[in-house]
Amino acid sequence: MSNNIFNIGLSGLQAAQWGMTTTSQNISNASTPGYDVESAVFAEANGQYTGSGYMGNGVSTATTQRAYSQYLTTQLNNATATNSSLTANNTMASQLNNLVGSPTGGISAAITAYFTGLQSVSNNPSSLATRQTAISDAQSLADQINTAGQQYDSLRQSVNQQLSTTVTQINTYSTQIAQLNTQIQAASAQGQPPNQLMDQRDQVVSSLSQLVGVSVVQNSSGYSLFLGDGQPLVVANQSFSLSAVTSPSNPSETAIAYNGIAGSSSPSTDYLPSTALTGGTLGGLTSFVSQTLDPAEAQLGAIATSFASQVNAQNSLGLTLSGSTGGNLFTVAGPTVYANKNNTGAETLSVTLTNPSAPPTDNYSLAYNGTNYTLTDTSTNTVVSSTTTAPTTVAGMTLTLSGAMTAGDSFTIQPTSGALNSFALATTSASAIAAQSPALASATSSNTGTATIGAATVSSGYSLASTITLTYNSATGTLSGVPIGSSVSINSGAASTNTTGTVAYTSGNSISINGVAFTISGTPANGDTFKIAPNTGGTNDGSNALAMSNLVSNSVLSNGTATLTGAYANYVNNIGNAASTLQSASKTQSALVTQITSAQQSVSGVNLDEEASHLMQYQQLYQANSKVIQTANSMFQTLLGIFQ
Repeated sequence: MSNNIFNIGLSGLQAAQWGMTTTSQNISNASTPGYDVESAVFAEANGQYTGSGYMGNGVSTATTQRAYSQYLTTQLNNATATNSSLTANNTMASQLNNLVGSPTGGISAAITAYFTGLQSVSNNPSSLATRQTAISDAQSLADQINTAGQQYDSLRQSVNQQLSTTVTQINTYSTQIAQLNTQIQAASAQGQPPNQLMDQRDQVVSSLSQLVGVSVVQNSSGYSLFLGDGQPLVVANQSFSLSAVTSPSNPSETAIAYNGIAGSSSPSTDYLPSTALTGGTLGGLTSFVSQTLDPAEAQLGAIATSFASQVNAQNSLGLTLSGSTGGNLFTVAGPTVYANKNNTGAETLSVTLTNPSAPPTDNYSLAYNGTNYTLTDTSTNTVVSSTTTAPTTVAGMTLTLSGAMTAGDSFTIQPTSGALNSFALATTSASAIAAQSPALASATSSNTGTATIGAATVSSGYSLASTITLTYNSATGTLSGVPIGSSVSINSGAASTNTTGTVAYTSGNSISINGVAFTISGTPANGDTFKIAPNTGGTNDGSNALAMSNLVSNSVLSNGTATLTGAYANYVNNIGNAASTLQSASKTQSALVTQITSAQQSVSGVNLDEEASHLMQYQQLYQANSKVIQTANSMFQTLLGIFQ
């Protein structure tokens, strides 16, 4: 009997010792990342049959169990992936926001300064010094636009480098998880769960979730991890690798390729779509490029393209200081077209802008599936057109396809993204500014009325072979002398062929004859005359420079609702709003992570107060079982004394 009591006490002593060991393990790992609190699980030992019934045999330690909630862990990993994505996106967007500066500063101020300089030229068109100041303002603008292009290039390179580093870390974690699956399965075959290895695996999965969003499936072979589109990263003891490679559709960007089983002698190379890269740093960086960086660069490029087009067009309508027709003052690259490197056809695509003064502000892709040619706006991810024949004029572009596309072939079209780095002055000659209008408007000095005529301006294709003399007839309220057969329009309305040689007079109306426009205001006297004559050496005329300076208020961008400076303000505000929205979302998501972490730690974390209580409990249990053993020993000694 005393021997049985001794064994029972010894089992209790061992259980108390195991409990103290487990509690000590918890206390020592209270600050260890990924550690799940453990507890000893005790069970009553099988009883021994006697005639008086089953006699107890003490206690056994069934296992050491970790407090683990798969639901909370999954919730935390998903929240962490989203938070890392927003953090990465917000960090890059904030950098871009810091670079663009004020809506009225930077490039906007340089545009305003240039047009102000042209106004000064219009006031003193023969002054070389004034003209040189305008050229200097033009160079300052070009420098700022080029600097913006370099900043975009720098941000893109930073993203590419971060993507490469992130992919390397993802591959490392995937390999570790596959190895831990193997170790855990082997250790579990002995009958007890290897808690330490399981904690390590969960911690690696948590670290992986910070890099890319994954779904975790648990089965008898361990953890299987899948990307957003179902591509496996880990299945049992096998890991699958990714690689950061040059994008086949845009050589300036990095794409993520799926290589298949890690270490394979013949890895596949499938480029992953954005749907596969949701969450984590990887998802945040790719989202920044597609949703913020590329659209912003295209928007600023559209402003630079429109500026150059408007100024060049107006300068071509004037006369230089030497009396020759004005040429381009600025140069800017046309649309950039990339043929996907995986194309199998021999086709080429060239693209021009149908109206460079109002260019598209998005990027596009043209793909062929064997039946339809589909043009997609990649900035908004919307289909612009899908036809069985290649599109020619669409979305503000003229597309010229040479050769037949093969099914699966595609092109990337960036209408204005190349404008920032290519923007430059076409000439540094101050005399190249075509300040003079090729047409001069004047009122005859002998006029007796109060009417005055403004400067004449011309539009593309104008015709003025000789002087036009207009005479006012007070009886009919008309101006006579309009060339028969000329094209006439009033206030930029529809043009019509003049057959009467007269035009009705209304003070303040703008009259255009064969593309030469002028405005007469006031009350003319009967017989007053006004002349529209070719400009032959009128170097003191600055009306075309004035027309160029007025381009600052010309609303041609954003479907005719925004000026150049207004479009720039919208560009800056859009980036600022995007950064602000991401910052707010990041803070909200960070708070959610904190909340879920608190809930997860309430289940799996170490509570030192509880562990201190457990330590005292097991200490008392140890002491009590020691007393049992001491009592059994005393009983045994008494029995021995009976037989001595």
